[in-house]
Amino acid sequence: MATLNLGILAHVDAGKTSLTERILFETGVIAEIGSVDHGTTRTDTLSLERQRGITIQSAVASFRLADLTVNLIDTPGHPDFIAEVDRALQVLDAVVVVISAVAGVQPQTRRLVQAVRAAGIPFIIFVNKIDCLGARGLPVLPEVARGLDLSLVAMNAPSRLGTTAATVSPYTFADQTFAKHLVDALADVDDAIVARFIDLDCRLPPRELESGLKRAVAAGRIVPVLFGSAITGAGVSYLLAELPRLLSVPEACPRAPLSAIVFKAQRTPAGEKVALVRVFAGTLAVRDQVVIRRAGPDGGWDAHEARVTGLEWFADGTTSPVSRIAAGDIGRVHGFRDVLIGDVVGVVPAERNRPHLPAPRLESIIRPRQAAAAGAMYAALQQLEEQDPLISIRRGARAPTVSVRLYGEVQKEVIEATLRDEFNVEVEFDASQPICIERVTGMGAAREAIGDADNPFLATVGFRIDPGDPESGLRYQRELGALPLAFYRAIEETVHATLEEGLLGWPVRECVVTLTAVGMLPPTAAGDFRKLTPLVLMDALRQAGTRVCEPIEQFTVEVPAGVLGDTYARLIAAGADLAETSQRGERSRVSGSLPSSAVDRFERLLPDLTSGSGIFTTQAAGYRPVPRNPPTRPRTDFDPLHRRRYLAAVSQR
Repeated sequence: MATLNLGILAHVDAGKTSLTERILFETGVIAEIGSVDHGTTRTDTLSLERQRGITIQSAVASFRLADLTVNLIDTPGHPDFIAEVDRALQVLDAVVVVISAVAGVQPQTRRLVQAVRAAGIPFIIFVNKIDCLGARGLPVLPEVARGLDLSLVAMNAPSRLGTTAATVSPYTFADQTFAKHLVDALADVDDAIVARFIDLDCRLPPRELESGLKRAVAAGRIVPVLFGSAITGAGVSYLLAELPRLLSVPEACPRAPLSAIVFKAQRTPAGEKVALVRVFAGTLAVRDQVVIRRAGPDGGWDAHEARVTGLEWFADGTTSPVSRIAAGDIGRVHGFRDVLIGDVVGVVPAERNRPHLPAPRLESIIRPRQAAAAGAMYAALQQLEEQDPLISIRRGARAPTVSVRLYGEVQKEVIEATLRDEFNVEVEFDASQPICIERVTGMGAAREAIGDADNPFLATVGFRIDPGDPESGLRYQRELGALPLAFYRAIEETVHATLEEGLLGWPVRECVVTLTAVGMLPPTAAGDFRKLTPLVLMDALRQAGTRVCEPIEQFTVEVPAGVLGDTYARLIAAGADLAETSQRGERSRVSGSLPSSAVDRFERLLPDLTSGSGIFTTQAAGYRPVPRNPPTRPRTDFDPLHRRRYLAAVSQR
């Protein structure tokens, strides 16, 4: 049986989870539709999700459409949980983007569509809430096309908008008016079908029209739009009927070498780690001994082996134990104790959807309200990090300071509530601050050799640090040497770890670190290199110098021309660099860059400024130098910038 892994994505409150419930009801998976408001939905299983009425973690439910199995992945709509969407994109074959017929395109809608298109995933749009007061029908399509930069084709027409009697009338490929409209839409992407349409006197067979549209959807050139209501069910059965007609199902290769990706990790009530995997090729069976690969900092892959002790398969809205899963399937795997999200099981897929969403750009210190709970808090955070690696726990080696990375303030509230409700640990957060970087501004070099007066280690190390290309991260290279491979690995790992905290405490990026000298004298151990490397590296960095840079976003804001002056004032006050302004009718469009720390604040004030008609989109755009008073960040390591203190600390390890 063919399998389609389908994601549902939307801005918060567009009705995404309600649509999931309606689909599961229509396909016979559930006997009664759950309510988001009442906390009774199938996919929002966390108690916190049900309390707050929002999706926090992606969830999988399965149903059948004739001979097609669909694994439906409901993802969070709130931007603070965008990492869950990012991971889901890696395993999806297609997507349904849900848009409210009342609110239209929202900021998160744009970010999601950008990510889906960047990942090369075909998608359709479901315009929901046609039964709600203020719902718009076909006239909303130009706004959606302009706001998302898409070529759209409506597949049905809504009527009785804004009432519980709202319904839809499907177009058919046999309808000559619709056929002509569809050919016009295909004209820019499929010359052959246009030629056939003309040759056949504008009477192309419906099957050919359907095939042409399906090819255009798969190529991302055209996006079908279907109207409906998740609450009343209007248009949902038509949506389900159109899924296999509009979306291509990838060919399964069960006899190929095993290739799968871990996209989620969970803990059972007993504490066992369970991995959720999507199999792209081959089969995975109970008692299989498999290779698990993890991307390393140098771009290579580290590998270890693990044995599958149990498998569960998603089918008909639940999971059941099975002996094997195959290409196209999503399953729960037991036995992978050391697995992390993003690990590859078997062969690395030749083509897979790479993450395209930025890492968290905020950080906050977290501390227990009771000092005695520090250990319990850290252990709980480690479990949360398994489920969301991007929170990236940062713990001080000298002082018990713990910080986490965040997308926004709601995520902070969720972490606090989760620690309280599930781990019985009360915590509090400091104010969030943007995560800056340090750029290397010059060249620096340093070397310490065995026998030097201040070098107590049986190791020789030398480094040169140079500025790198913009957005290049940290590149490490070494000149020729004759150390054992384990010693080289120890040096490289320590370089990456040390430069997570530069001269002012921020990660050092956009630089090239070259290992220029090495030496050893038995009984030298890897620990000698791990302890000496930070001293020499930070000495070279001090000579090179760094500049603190803050994260920025490219923005475009579209507002009524009458409030353009006020918009300028608010942007400049937020620290924006303005680039271009253009006029289109009674609308003005402004583009430029804005500090990431100011994006959320500007986004919140825009509705009042524009009476709800403003359109604001942003995209991560790297970093820019902090103009004055660069912020510092407390160090968590043994501080190799202060030699005597550092040596005293590491001598006790």
